[in-house]
Amino acid sequence: MLWGGAIQSFINDGHFGIGLEGSDYSKKMQRSAWPIISRFLHTCDITKPFEIVDEEKNQRIKFDVVTAWEVMEHIAPDDIDILALNVKNHLAKDGLWIMSVSHDEEIINGVRLHQSVFPKDWWVDKFEKLGFKHYENLVRYFNSQFVRGAKYGAPNSSHLVLTIKNDTPPHAPQQSMVRKLFDWWVGSRPQQVLKRIILGT
Repeated sequence: MLWGGAIQSFINDGHFGIGLEGSDYSKKMQRSAWPIISRFLHTCDITKPFEIVDEEKNQRIKFDVVTAWEVMEHIAPDDIDILALNVKNHLAKDGLWIMSVSHDEEIINGVRLHQSVFPKDWWVDKFEKLGFKHYENLVRYFNSQFVRGAKYGAPNSSHLVLTIKNDTPPHAPQQSMVRKLFDWWVGSRPQQVLKRIILGT
């Protein structure tokens, strides 16, 4: 569920962001950032056509970055095409679509929550057919600094960083080995254990 924390961080840093959530639970319960930045958070079925419009300029808003954390595996295969078109319609030239995909089945009380459980290659090929290109070098650049992944309790998941085909992604600067190790260390299990030992929390 979208609690709005990431969008709030973007806004606090001086950027513009919009969060879309398929469930209205957080909105009804006024959880996390919803009561603070409610005008930037919306409920929406992303598998149906929609538009995010700047009412003053009367034009569709384009975003430099679109993210999908813990989303794609919940989308039925037949609905992925429309979702991808919605993203394409709102992604700025040279913009990035960054996502996590889980490769685990998740069934709770007999309900299959993960509708699309496929290997990473399947996703890369699927988005290629839908007009996107995946950049593994950008996945390596972001290292372990994703919202979702092995560091955050989702070991059997992958990341994709996409642009619309023929767009040019941002150049990934060269990173030192020290920086890569630091990225791995922050939030890692060894760091969390050491923190508990030293701070008792």
